[in-house]
Amino acid sequence: MQNMKNQVRGSGMDARSNPANISDGLQNSSGHIGANTRYRLTKLGEQMARLPIDPKIARILLAAKKHDCMAEILVIASALSIQDPRERPLEARDAAAKAHERFTDKQSDFLAYLNIWDSFQRERDKGLSNKQLVQWCRQYFLSHLRMREWRELHHQLAQTAIEMGLTTKEAAFRQPPTQEQLRPSESQGDQDLAAKLKQKQLDKKQHRAQIRAAKEAGYEQIHRALLTGLIANVGMKSPDGNDYTGTRGSRFHLFPASVLFKAKPKWVMAAELVETTRLYARDVAVIQPEWIEQEAPHLVRYHYFEPHWEQKRGEVVASERVTLYGLTVLPRRPVSYGKVAPEEAREIFIRGALVAQESNLQTAFFVHNKKLIKEITELEHKSRKQDVLVDDEALFAFYNERLPELVWKDAKGGVWGSEEGGQTQSDKTAGQNGQANQRNAGSVAQAAHADSKDTDNRERDPSSHTRQNVSDDPKPKKQPASQKGRLKPLPLADIRTFEAWLKTAERDNPRLLFLSRDDLMQHAAAHITEEQFPKFWQTADGKFKLSYRFEPHHPLDGVTMTMPLTVLNRLHAPSLEWLVPGMLREKIQLLIKALPKQIRRICVPVPDFITKFLESNPDRQAAIIPQLAHFIAKSAGDMRILEQIDQDAWAAQELPEHCYLNLRIIDDGGQELAGGRKLHELQQQLGQAAAVTFRDNTQEFERDNVTTWDIGTLPESIKFARGKQQLTGYLGLQKEKDGRIALRLFDTNEAAEQAHRQGVIELMKLQLKEQVKDLNKGIQGFTQAAMLLKHINADTLRDDLTQAVCDRAFIGEDELPRNEKAFKEQIKRARSRLPAVKEALSRYLQETAAAYAELNSKLGKHPLTHLLRQRLQTLLVAGFATRTPWAQWPRLPIYLKAMTLRLEKYSSNPSRDAAREADIQELEQMWQEKTDSLIKQGLPISDGLAGFKWMIEELRVSLFAQELKTPYPVSVKRLLKEWGKYV
Repeated sequence: MQNMKNQVRGSGMDARSNPANISDGLQNSSGHIGANTRYRLTKLGEQMARLPIDPKIARILLAAKKHDCMAEILVIASALSIQDPRERPLEARDAAAKAHERFTDKQSDFLAYLNIWDSFQRERDKGLSNKQLVQWCRQYFLSHLRMREWRELHHQLAQTAIEMGLTTKEAAFRQPPTQEQLRPSESQGDQDLAAKLKQKQLDKKQHRAQIRAAKEAGYEQIHRALLTGLIANVGMKSPDGNDYTGTRGSRFHLFPASVLFKAKPKWVMAAELVETTRLYARDVAVIQPEWIEQEAPHLVRYHYFEPHWEQKRGEVVASERVTLYGLTVLPRRPVSYGKVAPEEAREIFIRGALVAQESNLQTAFFVHNKKLIKEITELEHKSRKQDVLVDDEALFAFYNERLPELVWKDAKGGVWGSEEGGQTQSDKTAGQNGQANQRNAGSVAQAAHADSKDTDNRERDPSSHTRQNVSDDPKPKKQPASQKGRLKPLPLADIRTFEAWLKTAERDNPRLLFLSRDDLMQHAAAHITEEQFPKFWQTADGKFKLSYRFEPHHPLDGVTMTMPLTVLNRLHAPSLEWLVPGMLREKIQLLIKALPKQIRRICVPVPDFITKFLESNPDRQAAIIPQLAHFIAKSAGDMRILEQIDQDAWAAQELPEHCYLNLRIIDDGGQELAGGRKLHELQQQLGQAAAVTFRDNTQEFERDNVTTWDIGTLPESIKFARGKQQLTGYLGLQKEKDGRIALRLFDTNEAAEQAHRQGVIELMKLQLKEQVKDLNKGIQGFTQAAMLLKHINADTLRDDLTQAVCDRAFIGEDELPRNEKAFKEQIKRARSRLPAVKEALSRYLQETAAAYAELNSKLGKHPLTHLLRQRLQTLLVAGFATRTPWAQWPRLPIYLKAMTLRLEKYSSNPSRDAAREADIQELEQMWQEKTDSLIKQGLPISDGLAGFKWMIEELRVSLFAQELKTPYPVSVKRLLKEWGKYV
């Protein structure tokens, strides 16, 4: 700003600015320089040229008229054109700084000039003599000579502004603002002291708010005007330091004397940048970055990046960045991209709104196309091949061919796909020249726009504005009026414009944008039938919806069955293994691939083998692997191959997720409760809730507090309706948590049978009270047995034995009663059997306790102690009486005696003992893995598989105490052969 400070001295107002100053000033102001070499000035430039000051100051004065702050700007502009009137002598620097504090403003150094001016003017208005004014200036470290120079320059600038019509004489000269005094509220007279104090505080707060609002309004007007001339001196605070980033890559610091030096606001504007040891900004003020674009739109550049379709706004948008000489003013804001790049925006619109269907269009064609694409996409999901639906490029080509490049809006609001669409024949003839001019102008604009593109953003070149404002012809000719007021070109890049055009276009061709199956399908997909890929899964409880999805690694990849919670427990896991016919062949092929090579050879060629297997009509309610293994052995003509196939390991092979049926469990309201591909896990998680939900609204079948058989005949099953679904339930008696007996409806036959057995036993106890009372006192020899089996609580053992006696005596192997007659007959049998069962169990218990005591006394520190104690934990643990089958009770003492004999024989041949134990451990491990697998899958353990456990116990007797004998022949070889039935 040194040129400003030295531009005018005294009365040298007639000195004209040199051309270099004019060029520099116009480059940084709103005076537009033409693109040609003749440098014709705009009207604004001509006005600036008439002012005999720096062009930057001239531009500020012209902006002051627009913002209605001429009086303030004249004061500041004249201050910027002279040397600073404030003095800062070295010997009294602190005193000067303190004296100048009365003139400072927290946000702007420019307003300090106004405060100095107003303070000096108030002293003059008091009628002080010249000597007194000089003394006042010295008091506040102001130069009286510069103050007089400032006033003279201000007077000359004001006269020039008045002569140019920028302001009036009354508005040109600033009067010091009067400080309005606080006025008390009119209603204070009727208030008490506390209310008056509160009202006074409110009045003060309101008064301060009014002063602050008036100050803020004036602040923006003044600094927006200053910004027009000081546009090149703006800066933004660096995020990682105390310096500022300015235009053209400069970096500067705030001058230490500035009032903003400590505050360091984000955006500042400076009167000048002075370079000493570093580049300093002097006379700075806080500004808002939005003012830069508003006051100097011809100097900022617009960069566009990340154009995309935005469904919520219904148009193509891009992010716009505004820069001033390389300084980012606004980093990002969304703008409509259609006006920036119509062709590219149109393509993005087609791809996003129409091809990707990311819009809320409700038009007939869009609904039709969306439905048709969904149907064809479902075919791909079913076949698990993306070879049916055409790709996005084909869809884009379809719409691109039918949509116009631009649309035109006529005076009546109609939107047409061509210029001629909205014109009459006379309009067309009259406007041919205008159309040609518009096309040429559009081509030039597009070429200029294309030239200004960056590699990663789009930039609007400000030179195009200059070309519009400057012309060699002093009076440019106007465009023909025939087109200018009638047709308006619009980019096809938003929903509103598209719907308006479609409304017009469908008058001539209502099915213009309707897709056909031939347009969308690459081939006929004849193999994808409803038989191969059904829409529903049919069961005895109804049909459940199936949905298909082809998206590997997605949770819903494959086929998903949606089913209500009420039928969860009724699903049979093996039936789910068979998926749907269209997906079964791939699953079987993957299972065959998982077999060892020597077995896999039997299945070659695999497709033909799979066809033969499926034609053999396998049981779809049983597991796949056992049937497939049997068919492989049968095909090879050698059933011994079954022994070579480890079916458990085969079943443990993990197949791709889509080879397992996905289950989606919902409640009555359709809300998803859980989902997954492992039925047993879902039944463990929600099985109890499913049983409770199944019983909702079934009170007509149930009854509480049953004390005698007055419930009639219980049917095997009951069918009832639940909503639109037909369900089957199973009735049975159940012992409740409070000990009472109730009639309940169960969702599975297995659950009903298990509960009904216990319920019948409890109901019989009520009819046989005396017998049960006597039984609860303890069976013969109980006290002695309890002392020997002291690792089990006596009360727990008594209850366990009582329940075992009741189960055997009341029911045993008999069929469960389901009517009153059968129940009474069962009571008669129970009365007669009870003494014999009680006596037998007493004898077995005493023998078992004695054998346990003998064994326990010999364990000590024997090498087999740890192993045998583990066996005892399996045989004789709390609850063993009810868990031990009645047929095995006589064998319990034998098992314990066999352990004792094993201890005695161990020392003679430990290696033989270890070898035999290894054979047994292998069989036990096979049995344990099988049962764990069945439990994990939620499948029942058969009676034969449960009995195999006791066969292993007999094998221990045969190997370690053969003299005790076994009820049937057992050996490792025999058990392995028997095991083949269960694998």
